Amino acid sequence: MENEEKNKQQEIQEAREYAECIINAVREPLVVLDQDLKIISVSRSFYDIFKVKPEETIGQLIYDVGNRQWDVPKLRELLENLLPKSTSFDNFEIEHDFSGLGRRIMLLNARQIPRPSGKPNIILLAIEDITESKKILDGLREEIRRLEVLKRTASAREHTMMELKRKVDELERRILRKHF
Repeated sequence: MENEEKNKQQEIQEAREYAECIINAVREPLVVLDQDLKIISVSRSFYDIFKVKPEETIGQLIYDVGNRQWDVPKLRELLENLLPKSTSFDNFEIEHDFSGLGRRIMLLNARQIPRPSGKPNIILLAIEDITESKKILDGLREEIRRLEVLKRTASAREHTMMELKRKVDELERRILRKHF
């Protein structure tokens, strides 16, 4: 019986290490929260990007991490109101001034992960910084608008040129009829 318990504990430890390896392998920041929105675990990329330390992060309410840089009203609404009603949300944008990063646009995905034995669910929150992508996309949209204006202007000029050519041709025909 003691050996069986020891094996079970070893399996649990191996599963925990396996999960941690997966979380740390992902390039985008990941946060694992308990039902009270306290941080259980974060990925290495979360620490790197948001410049926080494990001792300031693990066990903290997500809103309190990094000098409260995650105390974002839209994030509160998602985690406290939307997520309890559904088991997930995808592609929610938040724009916020993050200390050390400046104004950023983050794309959030979250999943409630059920746990066995009636334990409370945990929440997996994936964070993607889409600031640069949005800037590029906005620049491309602006360039498309500029090109559309140029196209309309060119089309209007072409129409004017064709009209002038028609008038010149008409005038040339009149002159030729008078002289010949």
